[in-house]
Amino acid sequence: MKIIKIIISVLFISLFNLTFSSAEDCSKYDKLSKAYAKCTSDKLKKETSQKAEEIKSKTAKKIEEGKKKFNTSKLKDTLIKFKNSKNHKEFMEKMKNDN
Repeated sequence: MKIIKIIISVLFISLFNLTFSSAEDCSKYDKLSKAYAKCTSDKLKKETSQKAEEIKSKTAKKIEEGKKKFNTSKLKDTLIKFKNSKNHKEFMEKMKNDN
């Protein structure tokens, strides 16, 4: 049991260190240099592109859910009747006939 805990600890520490080593360290450059500005901008681009993809996928899911709800609602049928009627009087007659 003790050996398993040691193995898990070593794996966890090694994976944790790999994530930090993959992030670029911009502190090695002078803050007023071009290299520092380029490093920070590249780092920011990577972070924002990842977050943008997450937001895009969540938004697409919400839109699809909204479309499904709208297609199953009574509002869709009412809007279609309103669109196909020539005037308000005709629309109201269609609504009375349905009820």
